Amino acid sequence: MYQFYYKKIALILFYFIIAQSNHPYPPLSLVTIPTSGTLPAGNYSLEALLINDGGIIPRLSIGITDDLTLGVSWGVQNLIGDIRPTFNKEYPDYHFKYRLWGEDLTKPGVVLGFDSQGRGKFRYIDDSIIGDYSFGRYDQKSFGYYLIMSKNYNLMGNFGFHLGINKTLENEDGDDDLNILFGIDKELNRDFVLMFEYDAMLNDNKNQYDYEDLSFGKGIGYLNIGLRWSISDNLLLELNFNDISRNQNISETAHREFKILYSKKF
Repeated sequence: MYQFYYKKIALILFYFIIAQSNHPYPPLSLVTIPTSGTLPAGNYSLEALLINDGGIIPRLSIGITDDLTLGVSWGVQNLIGDIRPTFNKEYPDYHFKYRLWGEDLTKPGVVLGFDSQGRGKFRYIDDSIIGDYSFGRYDQKSFGYYLIMSKNYNLMGNFGFHLGINKTLENEDGDDDLNILFGIDKELNRDFVLMFEYDAMLNDNKNQYDYEDLSFGKGIGYLNIGLRWSISDNLLLELNFNDISRNQNISETAHREFKILYSKKF
């Protein structure tokens, strides 16, 4: 009887050891934070992030070269439901990522990038609320310029470690500090990847203002977790839990988000 259980355990361990994802390129991001992964030249990626209140953020990325990825995104609020849909902004957000050097056995991959797409709604806060000026910002600020390094290890499936800094351009609230990003992703088998990340939000921790249901960060950062399912080589699904640390107290639980990712070569 015990020998039977030992054989089952050995088979399970062997399955996890040999199970590797067949996805043709490294992940471009975790739950929210970018990685050092870039799209191969001539490939494109389409994402649809389903968010609160029936909102959706479509995102297009194109591999210009193996080291350079460009793209745009344009969030829509209330797409699902009986309220008139509205765009986050009058113009789309954009992003780019350039790999400074690739990962090898001894050093991590490093990218320099920019992303103006934040999380949640883009809100215009007028001068009657906070003083002498007005400004716009996302519920969770965009990354702006960032520098990210990633290192991957074969530890019963891929184990990825990601660390970086960013400087947002959404700084009209007077909080423009450099920010720290950290994340890990672990392959559970050839189909599933578990992701953890922490966004310190040092650029959104003054906690000075409240505007309707918008509360600026409380200074504890955003702790996020997600599960990625590789249905095929070019189709991924994600279930993500954003802000489980409750850095913003505008909801009862973490933000539950669903993401669809499709990629293909032109």
